[in-house]
Amino acid sequence: MKHKTLLIVAFAGVALAQLFVPGWLIGMKADIALSGKEFRFKVDNNHSGSSLNGNYVWVRFKADRYLISDNKEWKRVQSVYVSFAEDSLGFAKIRSVSLKRPGDNSDWVKARCYIALNDSVTLRLNYPFNYYYLENKDLNEIEKFVSKTLNDTTKNISLKVKIKENQFIVKSLMVDSLNINDYVKRLGK
Repeated sequence: MKHKTLLIVAFAGVALAQLFVPGWLIGMKADIALSGKEFRFKVDNNHSGSSLNGNYVWVRFKADRYLISDNKEWKRVQSVYVSFAEDSLGFAKIRSVSLKRPGDNSDWVKARCYIALNDSVTLRLNYPFNYYYLENKDLNEIEKFVSKTLNDTTKNISLKVKIKENQFIVKSLMVDSLNINDYVKRLGK
């Protein structure tokens, strides 16, 4: 009899955990959506690093380099904490890069940094949100235009991201102030 009771208690515990974990994750994303700061990251469309791969548009940002005065404390490849601010045009810029978690603000993410072999004073940053997911229903229409658009230097392309203490939500890929889906629909007409 004790065996059955133990199984019922274990089953109830697993069922509660299966309800609690998704609820906690949804609550965390809702908190970021409500209280996170939205940044517009300008896409570097002069670079061939922007591409379509499956359902993801991979991009490189203008704000992915940071000058350092002394490379003694920096390793060639490591994780760092990057804090952001807005420039005069409303795009994201790097406020600071640190080896320690920032305590004074919540507008930061943990990123990978690389020191170029030929340049020991510039950190190249790889953010965890350098992609935008395209839904399957839009993929066929969008893939015709993405390659041309991402490499067109006359286009103003940015990625909207909400950030709060190393958590983020990628909101939308913008082309000339239009969401990529709306931009493709406008081109298709």
